Amino acid sequence: MPPLSTEKVRPLCIWIVHRILMTLKGMDALEKKKSKHVVAPAINWLIATLHDAVAFGYTTEKAEQGQSSDPFTLSSGISDTCFSDYGFAWTPHGTYARDLAHFVERFGFTPHESIIAATYGMAKLFMRSHEMGQIKVGNYADCLVVDGNPLKDITILQNHDLLNIIMINGRVHKAGAKEYVIPTQGLTGIHSTTN
Repeated sequence: MPPLSTEKVRPLCIWIVHRILMTLKGMDALEKKKSKHVVAPAINWLIATLHDAVAFGYTTEKAEQGQSSDPFTLSSGISDTCFSDYGFAWTPHGTYARDLAHFVERFGFTPHESIIAATYGMAKLFMRSHEMGQIKVGNYADCLVVDGNPLKDITILQNHDLLNIIMINGRVHKAGAKEYVIPTQGLTGIHSTTN
């Protein structure tokens, strides 16, 4: 895929996907209007295509044709969000947390900034930041309970076994037995296992 040739950022455009394919002149235009746009670099697709797609018949040479001159930098102050193309054999659905790690490893984000890009950044993209993307009263309750600290190691979000509870809109979507079952040891009475 050739670099995007659009050199002007149109006023009605709020979301720019595949920022990695923009020319430097296009990035300069974006920088001037950075508060009006949400940018999704779609970095996982590029990295996975460069490193993992060969096993599926997509050559490295073909992948390299889609790169811009400097795909691994983001401009400061632009509202970034974690988003990429998933559903290819080398970017399967359910591996979305790779983007968070790329933001840390490639763009110099802290794990906290990466999580904000994936949550609040997406809420801004959908113009729902007043009710999504933050933990606060009245917002949709979409939460993860993780066995570990993603602020110390963002890659733990890629391990599905460490995602103990997934809550979507206030309802438990996934929970392990230890999170979902009330412990009965030491209880007395009608529900006790010792009676």
